[in-house]
Amino acid sequence: MRSRTNVRAKALRERSREPMQLLLRITMAEITPPIWRLIRVPDRFTLHQLHRVLQIAFSRLDYHLYAFEIGPGRFEAPDPKSEAEDAAATRLGDLALSPGSQFTYLYDFGDGWEHNIAVEGLLPMPSENGPDWSPRLLDGERAAPPEDAGGTQGFMEVMEALSDQSHPRHKEVRDWAGTAYDPNKFDAWAVDHALALAVAWGAV
Repeated sequence: MRSRTNVRAKALRERSREPMQLLLRITMAEITPPIWRLIRVPDRFTLHQLHRVLQIAFSRLDYHLYAFEIGPGRFEAPDPKSEAEDAAATRLGDLALSPGSQFTYLYDFGDGWEHNIAVEGLLPMPSENGPDWSPRLLDGERAAPPEDAGGTQGFMEVMEALSDQSHPRHKEVRDWAGTAYDPNKFDAWAVDHALALAVAWGAV
């Protein structure tokens, strides 16, 4: 039996606004210079859908476990063995989020990637003839660590090896990360395009 929190019930009682879009800034914790993304997402999306959006925004491959921590509640992908709330059954609009609200997204419990999410604003949903309502990537800086980089400490070691061609592990790490990987570059247009296609193909 899943443990339950009061987060959803309380939010449902308090919620009175019309459907909105949320402006979210997501910053990876404990990494300098910061790696961040600014996205727009409709509040009718579930936390599981937000997870899918974040996977694309940070160029992940979505083969590790994840969780959201919001107030006293923890939300994970549907799993009968999990004691957390069901992320696929919890919509963003159910959580009474407002500008200034903050919560946490965790990905890959082994590497322990932590992302701090801040609600920067609430935007009205466009009219039927208005601009696109779908989730979009608006801005960001720096490439996210490759999958299985070993957490924050491992990523720092990857950065050190890549930045110094005389480093004893430079070739090994470059071959592993790929020749195209540059931790200092982020192509916002390409990632936003990938997100738009994923939505169009029903993958989000």
